[in-house]
Amino acid sequence: MRFLTLSTLTILTGGLLAASDSATVTYIDGNVAGLSPNTGATLYLNNPHSLELKTALHNVQIPYAQISKAELGSVTAHTPEPEPLYKVWALHKRLMKTETQQMKLAFTDGNGRDETMTLEMPKTSVDGVLGIIERYSPKVASTSWWGDGYWKTTRNRDTWGGAGTVAQK
Repeated sequence: MRFLTLSTLTILTGGLLAASDSATVTYIDGNVAGLSPNTGATLYLNNPHSLELKTALHNVQIPYAQISKAELGSVTAHTPEPEPLYKVWALHKRLMKTETQQMKLAFTDGNGRDETMTLEMPKTSVDGVLGIIERYSPKVASTSWWGDGYWKTTRNRDTWGGAGTVAQK
């Protein structure tokens, strides 16, 4: 019995880790062929060469090297419809508010055409998606921080002449 429980937990944990590089998004706007506005999709970020947007009918792969711009848009707070007070089983709906944020991507497709797409996703996952895009895309990589990959800050930048200058007597 213990072996069965341990193996089940191991399989579930592995499945959760494998699925962690995906985000549920909504395609809001853009000029990608075949996608209509307000289409629900899943954004897969498993591949280090391209991100993949899958809908029920279409599959769009965007190589990271072709992404020229990724910027965050507005944050929208969603409140559910009010439930009557006697519905105590819906108490969590009155207390919970969800927030989504938009991300605008500009890229070139395989034919060399410039395309744009606006995606809306939960605010909790938008920073991770932008971080992965910045890590793999050389055109989008942020150069505003000074430090290494573990200690990113703009606070400890050299103020007497830039990084790498030698102090003189």
